[in-house]
Amino acid sequence: LAALKGDLSSVKTMLVAFRERRDLVIKLLSKIQRMKTNTPMGAFYVFPDVTYYFGKTDGKTTINSAPELCDYILSKVYVALMPGDAFGEPHCIRISYATSRELLIEAIERIKSALAVLY
Repeated sequence: LAALKGDLSSVKTMLVAFRERRDLVIKLLSKIQRMKTNTPMGAFYVFPDVTYYFGKTDGKTTINSAPELCDYILSKVYVALMPGDAFGEPHCIRISYATSRELLIEAIERIKSALAVLY
């Protein structure tokens, strides 16, 4: 009853904050070469297609799947991501935006730098 009749101002505040974070993440990801992004309507994560990076290498490690890409990014720039396999889409990775604007900017810059060395 409290959830239905209570004050929803905090929910509205969070809705605005999450929309702003979503838009920020989409904007930053759009600057990464060949990162295909979606615009989620009700989630707190984006689910970009990363198949462009399959078969790419940094000269030591070759990326063959989303789990390998997530492992590579974690080991190179210390950003934790979830492979899409866990959600039924093996060509994607899941990037949460349930954190601060500053951390999102830093994380995506790190992701961008890790991907930039793959050829």
